Amino acid sequence: MGIDLTSGRGRWVLAAFVLLSGIALAGCSLGGLRSDPTKNSSRILGRRVWVIVTTDGGRTLLTRHSVPLETGDTATSVLEKVADVRTSPDGTIAQVNGKGGGALSTFGPLPAAWFYRVDGIESTGVRPDRFRMKPGQSVWWDLRRFDIYDHLPVAVGTFPEPLFSGWRDAKRPLRIAYASGFQKDADFIKRSMFQKLNPNIVPLKGDGGGIGGIGGEDRGAGAGDVNTAVAVRRGYANLVIGRYEQIRMDPFIIDINLDNRGYGITSWIEGTEIWRQDPDMEFSQRLANAEGLVWASTTDGEPDSTIVFVVTGTTDDGVRAALRALRAGSCQFYLACAVDRDG
Repeated sequence: MGIDLTSGRGRWVLAAFVLLSGIALAGCSLGGLRSDPTKNSSRILGRRVWVIVTTDGGRTLLTRHSVPLETGDTATSVLEKVADVRTSPDGTIAQVNGKGGGALSTFGPLPAAWFYRVDGIESTGVRPDRFRMKPGQSVWWDLRRFDIYDHLPVAVGTFPEPLFSGWRDAKRPLRIAYASGFQKDADFIKRSMFQKLNPNIVPLKGDGGGIGGIGGEDRGAGAGDVNTAVAVRRGYANLVIGRYEQIRMDPFIIDINLDNRGYGITSWIEGTEIWRQDPDMEFSQRLANAEGLVWASTTDGEPDSTIVFVVTGTTDDGVRAALRALRAGSCQFYLACAVDRDG
């Protein structure tokens, strides 16, 4: 028996048939999409990267956007999604929104260029138009002078990166070394930010806990022993917490503090005072009220080396103020971060 499609019942049956057909077709198309998400579109659905643009080592924030990631996107192509970009023949960035080169001085333009870092680590030696971005990463472009600091390997401004991901996803186990009086702070950092990584928590001992040897290793300790009293150890991502006088004798930290510029440290401690020299500053400057400091580098100043991330200060209150500023995001997009005792 046929159904009159012009009747009320017929129209209901026709609508149901169309709906079911639509569901079947949708099921087929969804199945195809899941099997090959790039077949119908080059965009990787639901995956994004952050693009940050600053000048003078993060002093001035120009833009910050989350953009969708597409197949083949590079550090250059994601920048082009948020700004007008002019490139040089060698693939480097010449201008972003008309900004490029150094400011004019008495002797002509100062040497300056656009540098980029991914998840906090400066990407030297890799052309930006060949650096493939991955979902969840951040790329930070900065226009800065390069005559004072040839390179600035690690910035604190994308914390908790690069402690999570490392250099180009070369992840290393996290080691949190804390000085006397900062165990609760280290435990809190572990629980609130790094629980997923299950880091080693290591106390620094100044009496009988070991003598720092060459390269930050303890003499008399096995190479695999992580429970020794050194602040920095190779093969790990190192987060060090303590007053400067408590951590300064670590061999790696000694080397870094002896050559601030070579290791890209823009803020440091001399005695009981905190100093800074940003990439655009001709001379260093004492920070009168600063008591806490966060800085980062690597053990040899190269981006692919062991990460050293230091939360320190001249007083206990200063160290804890620096920790608060770091957790609260107050150090975002800075190379280093100096704070007073109130954070």
